[in-house]
Amino acid sequence: MFERFTEQARQGVINAQEEARSLDATQILPAHLLVGIVAAAEQSAPPLAALLGGYGLTSTQLRSELQGQGEEHDDAAALGSLGIDLEEVRRAVDAQFGEGTLDAAGPANAPRRRRFGLGGGHIPFTAAAKAVLTSSLRESTARRDGSIGVEHLLLGLLRGADPAALALVRRHVGPDELRARILDAMDAAA
Repeated sequence: MFERFTEQARQGVINAQEEARSLDATQILPAHLLVGIVAAAEQSAPPLAALLGGYGLTSTQLRSELQGQGEEHDDAAALGSLGIDLEEVRRAVDAQFGEGTLDAAGPANAPRRRRFGLGGGHIPFTAAAKAVLTSSLRESTARRDGSIGVEHLLLGLLRGADPAALALVRRHVGPDELRARILDAMDAAA
């Protein structure tokens, strides 16, 4: 399937791997693909990048939101395993020291330790990420396009294989609206 990917789409997948690695993830999630695809569009597909940027869907913004999601989830899971409810702790700290104190105190922008060193190794795709790639092929085939571009990858992601990735999109725009805008742009460019 990757032989049908355009250079931009391949770069999107490479970017996704780098996003996963930078977050110390052991697998590439659809959310990593989303950030990687948007970054690839910003690098070499200005019309798509402009469309996405109009909704605030930039790689910088998505990366920030994804990092926050991962850290929050990791923290909550670790505390939960000890019988500590992170939301209860948050409410208690807010009540004692003011709203948002816990968020302001965290090292959210501190550099993270890399598990695999600078070069890293192969990071496998989750089943949901593989479904995004498969859906992008379906999108390309349905449109009778000869290749799979970053637009097809986004359309594949918007098919809804992963609730977390769609939640990142929904913070900015409804997936159906974005899908329609991407298809309109692809039709106009054809």
